[in-house]
Amino acid sequence: MTQQQPDLPRVDVAADTTASLDHDALAEQLDAADPKPRRDEVRALVITRGPGAGSRYRLVDDEVRIGRHPDAHVLLDDVTVSRRHALLTAVDGQVIITDQASLNGTYVAGERVDSHLLADGDEIQIGRFHLVYLEGPSAAPDDAHGG
Repeated sequence: MTQQQPDLPRVDVAADTTASLDHDALAEQLDAADPKPRRDEVRALVITRGPGAGSRYRLVDDEVRIGRHPDAHVLLDDVTVSRRHALLTAVDGQVIITDQASLNGTYVAGERVDSHLLADGDEIQIGRFHLVYLEGPSAAPDDAHGG
């Protein structure tokens, strides 16, 4: 004798259950009283060691891709860097670096990180490249060929 299973609701297996992070939708949910990111705040990454030492990248977008891929905002062309190595995201005036499942990892102040809230002067290592994150007056170019 077989037991009859209770009727369960049918589930459409073809339905998309994947959630994605929609930065615009998140921004709309912020309380109007919360401070908004200042668009005029200057932020930059400067390569201090490795190929291209001295190069300065002014960070103007809310998302900045770092890697070996030709479409990266900060192109670090070396085999020690993954094509899509790390992502910088500006949220409420602060910048977060997130490793994008890179092979060699992303390091801040010598510690491997998955995600890290950056502060002015933080040292970042991506492959053979050493970079410094600068914000505010220290990020402004101090000569004609900066930024």
